[in-house]
Amino acid sequence: MNTGKNMLSYTEIENKLKSVYKKYGNVRVGVAGSYANNTAKDSSDVDIVIDGDSMRMDIEQYIRSLFSIPVDVLWLELLEEDDRRLDELALSIGIPQNKYSVYKTIMEEVKWV
Repeated sequence: MNTGKNMLSYTEIENKLKSVYKKYGNVRVGVAGSYANNTAKDSSDVDIVIDGDSMRMDIEQYIRSLFSIPVDVLWLELLEEDDRRLDELALSIGIPQNKYSVYKTIMEEVKWV
């Protein structure tokens, strides 16, 4: 990946996220999106996936504070719940389940730190 002046390497992101484990031992964090897929550009944000600890805002704020570029924080618990509800709705009205939901896509691409 070509790292422009606003870009981070995956290793830099990974090193920043390791501090989350030191501060909050009860969560799992990962990288998704363009940084996980090695397709990030200067304009890319960092997509961080958090698994565990019921969406504590202090964890989200801490993660955002680690970066000088925009960060999207994705709570796995919420994504999974939305996906389950949509799958149930699809089944109830007789249409196929979405194979490419945000949750399913993230679970395929996330790189856990």
